[in-house]
Amino acid sequence: MKYTQHFKKMKIEKGVPHLNSDQHSRYFNIVAIEFHLQQLNQLKISCVAVVKHIDRLEAKLAHITKDLEPADLFLELIELS
Repeated sequence: MKYTQHFKKMKIEKGVPHLNSDQHSRYFNIVAIEFHLQQLNQLKISCVAVVKHIDRLEAKLAHITKDLEPADLFLELIELS
């Protein structure tokens, strides 16, 4: 939940970021994917289907975030808005 934690920290420090609709959707998709990954990992199920689902979510998160560090991603979201 590294992105979600960073977003939370930035919201507390600087207030709610002003994002356009595309970046707002991206922001919340990142938060949602990280939440789902956290929930699935807490279940500790080693079923092939669950593992594949986790892999797909991790790949989707990497694609959406472009594997940027949280601070760099946050700046990109703001710059693209």
